[in-house]
Amino acid sequence: MSHNVDVLASFLDVAGVRHRPLSEPERAEIERQWRAVYGEAFRGRPRLRRGIRAEAEYARQPAGRWLVVPLSAGVAGTPVTPSQRAATGYACEGPPAPLGAACDVEFAVSPADLSWTMLHTHEDHGFGGPYFIRREWIPANTA
Repeated sequence: MSHNVDVLASFLDVAGVRHRPLSEPERAEIERQWRAVYGEAFRGRPRLRRGIRAEAEYARQPAGRWLVVPLSAGVAGTPVTPSQRAATGYACEGPPAPLGAACDVEFAVSPADLSWTMLHTHEDHGFGGPYFIRREWIPANTA
């Protein structure tokens, strides 16, 4: 188990969120689906929330089922540049947990329907992140 996995799991534990590790094929498929929706959504000047505004929007999301998906490659328009193999992802249930302090992991948090996402990078609060965006905010030509 890597340090990154321990960090994410420990934040989920502290927040009281029920979670189970995703298998690597599950994580890869969820990342593929996430990229189909959000992979180009951060280019240019999209409608989104950054920094503390992103955290506030994320905190307003209802409790439910959601996913923590470490990313295996960069995301256009962001400083996401994973430097290692993607860490383990998690299927979670409960209130969205504050995970921003796990800043050595590049990851997205989304419900299974991908109606919104919170994107964390190693540069959170340094170069504009984290980022919160809703699927409905993405211009039709980038989704």
